[in-house]
Amino acid sequence: MMKKKSYPKKKKHGDVIKAQMAFKIEYNNRCYVCHKKFGRGFAFHHLWYLQKGEVHYKDYSSSKKYNEALSKLIIKNPKRFLLLCRPHHHYIEWGRNLTRKSPDKFSRFIDAVNKTKT
Repeated sequence: MMKKKSYPKKKKHGDVIKAQMAFKIEYNNRCYVCHKKFGRGFAFHHLWYLQKGEVHYKDYSSSKKYNEALSKLIIKNPKRFLLLCRPHHHYIEWGRNLTRKSPDKFSRFIDAVNKTKT
């Protein structure tokens, strides 16, 4: 029986754009939090949004188009973004939503983390 020849996976154009941005000196090709090397599932996290001309994922029909538009903003002002792996992007979004909706609950959560010795 002949073995199937395996070919390297073709990268999506949007992933190529994101990878090019990840190599910028500001991001060092690593997650800001854990320093994991850039790879699948990484995202550029907006630290703040502008009122006009902002790029939101929901407004684009494909990740390619979104990443093309986002790359222009990243080039223009890289300090507005953090490069994050999927889990850390999720945690930051969760914490930010909790802070907005229930600041007391977030304070208690941080207190519980700080009290934990295990």
